[in-house]
Amino acid sequence: MIRTTLTAALALACLPAAHAQPGRTLDCKDPFFQSESNMCAKADHEKADAEMTVVYEQVLQQFRDQDLSYAGIGPEYVGSEKVLRESQQAWTDSRHAFCTARGITFTGGSMRAGVISACYAMLARSRTEELRWLLD
Repeated sequence: MIRTTLTAALALACLPAAHAQPGRTLDCKDPFFQSESNMCAKADHEKADAEMTVVYEQVLQQFRDQDLSYAGIGPEYVGSEKVLRESQQAWTDSRHAFCTARGITFTGGSMRAGVISACYAMLARSRTEELRWLLD
């Protein structure tokens, strides 16, 4: 019984932290544990995605207005909103495949989640700049 309890306690102590260590403040400028690096990478990914979404919505509205404005000229002048939506979906699918491929190298390792999140963040920032280019 004591051996089982000790074994369980040792196993729990050796598990990687799922959260920042108690008494530690998460510092993404200098993460100490791999779990902290992963949390920082995820937060960065979420921030980059949020910024991209804001810009995407702006472009979407611009293209929606443009389509309405040009509808009277002829059907060949409309469709930018639809094409942008299709482009964004294709980009999302491509990003997922690209970052998954990058993460495969780290399968089974504690870095994998952070590597994939960092990849998502990098590509979201790049896509945000592409979308900004479309704004008037």
